[in-house]
Amino acid sequence: MNKYRRRVRDGEQLPSAGTSAHKVASAILADDVQLDSEDRILSAVRMSSTAWGRDDWREFIRAKGQDPDTVTFTYGVTSNPGGGYWNKLLNVRPLAQSMAELFTDADVEAAQKRVRLWKLPTRTPGTGLGAPVAAVLNLADMQLGKSEGGGVEATEQRLYDGLENFQRWVARQRKGGRNIDEVVIVNNGDPGEGIAGNYASQTHTVEKNLRGQMNLVLDVWQAYARNLYPQFDKGQFVSVLCNHMEFGRQGGAKNSITGDSDNGSAFLAETLRRVLSGRSEFDHVEFTIPHDEMNVYTTVAGIPMGFNHGHKIPGSDAAGFEKWLNGQVRGDRQAYEARIWVTAHKHNFQQWEMGSTHVFQCPSCDGGSKWLRDATGRFSRSGILAFLVGEHEPLSWSDPAFL
Repeated sequence: MNKYRRRVRDGEQLPSAGTSAHKVASAILADDVQLDSEDRILSAVRMSSTAWGRDDWREFIRAKGQDPDTVTFTYGVTSNPGGGYWNKLLNVRPLAQSMAELFTDADVEAAQKRVRLWKLPTRTPGTGLGAPVAAVLNLADMQLGKSEGGGVEATEQRLYDGLENFQRWVARQRKGGRNIDEVVIVNNGDPGEGIAGNYASQTHTVEKNLRGQMNLVLDVWQAYARNLYPQFDKGQFVSVLCNHMEFGRQGGAKNSITGDSDNGSAFLAETLRRVLSGRSEFDHVEFTIPHDEMNVYTTVAGIPMGFNHGHKIPGSDAAGFEKWLNGQVRGDRQAYEARIWVTAHKHNFQQWEMGSTHVFQCPSCDGGSKWLRDATGRFSRSGILAFLVGEHEPLSWSDPAFL
């Protein structure tokens, strides 16, 4: 029995009116709470004269015998026409384990052992004729764990089909005389779906927990790395930060309890780097992994490129991007110097020319959004975007392919 019930039964007064403790004590006496089999809070609805905030619900959870720092939750408020407010506590779920528990040193060592047993493809040098060219492969919005569009099974099939299609595409380009000596694999963001904080039904509809999603992402990335990097003289892996798999989300971006650097997208890229370090055949692969920067830059076949997931870029077309870029170049010289920009997040393919730079907006690898199609009738095909980059063409790119 919690302390407020005990104190009231023993004849003591409630805490002072107007305090969080008073609101919590009054609410607990009403006992309108949904509990699980272990008496842990799942949800609650409270009528009160004031609207409750996060601190009130944290005190409520603490008073019910749980540590509010060990759970994630959402909350809302609806005004009552007759006066007062309906306060709602929703989606109370245990926080994920620490990163050390999600992917341990033992996990990395086991993965390195598997990598040492890989049978790798042979190196295929460029033609040596003409300007060196890089093949850029964009893995955008895989959102592994998402149940829509056929779920994990269908998304995996698209990704492994895409790997085969990419290799055939590269072979055709080389046969046509392109001097491809570099491959760049890009994590354009949202590799996994995450488990909470992006939309209301997320905790109930995802097909895998966070650890399962992270291991699945690494399986896919390792398959691409294993089959592609050994074939090229040069290799890069570029990663951006994103909104899905933000570890600190507590019911939406505004309620995040940690900073931008606490991001599964970067963590998984760092883990891939550790795993591949077990074989010298991957020593030529350069990793570009941000700390807390949203803009990520690298040079590909002599061409400066910029990458951004896109969740903080306004609008959904060229006008929004241009407005965003005009602001970025005032304080970020690399944003101005990038001759090619690559974004994602919008779940549809677009490209446009801006004079000093060219922009590719990647399609998503996931199965699409049922909500968007139901609400608007609009949809976009899933796919993987690849293109060539180098000084071989005046625009610095050529031969885009939707794989």
